[in-house]
Amino acid sequence: MLSRLRMIIALAAMGTLSACIDPPKAPYVAVHDLAANIDDARATAEQGGPEEQYRLGLRYERSLHDYGEAVRWYRMAAIQQHSEAFYRLCLLSDAGRGVPQDYQEALRWCRLAADHGHARAMFTIGTYFETGRGVPIDSVQAHQWYNLAAANGYEEGVKRRNRLALNMTPGQIAQAQFQARNWRGKYQGSSERMHLDEPFPPQ
Repeated sequence: MLSRLRMIIALAAMGTLSACIDPPKAPYVAVHDLAANIDDARATAEQGGPEEQYRLGLRYERSLHDYGEAVRWYRMAAIQQHSEAFYRLCLLSDAGRGVPQDYQEALRWCRLAADHGHARAMFTIGTYFETGRGVPIDSVQAHQWYNLAAANGYEEGVKRRNRLALNMTPGQIAQAQFQARNWRGKYQGSSERMHLDEPFPPQ
């Protein structure tokens, strides 16, 4: 029963990541107009601004489905510590688009995004530890990361954290809470200032 539940959770996580990569189709845009827009965006991005580089990568990924070029521009933005670029690289590494599929590399990019306070990256890390995606299953780590995602405003983190807590011992929950409170992102202060003390369901 437990293995079946984990399989369902893993499939749900894959669906979540897939939805992040493949958003609903945008309205039709003429090819020549899109090419002109890309050329203009490239000229701006080549000046070195990380936000422009990230947005150009997003166009290559979502409009042209040129994942290799998207990865190239995301990496340029990532060099300048752009948190969303880190997260897109996480998703593309997970899916094997533009780069070989590599869950550990995806996790590395997500951790870099999390260091900048990226709540969705924190949530994604939680799914990796809950489902054993490239790492051993670890409920304490999963709980910690869902808790951090929730504290940074990602509501789904609250739901997944509380659901996970139903199958954890009080000692495991206490350890996860301790780790969350003492976690420090490389570019953030102590997470003790976050709201990490919401009540949990009865054990």
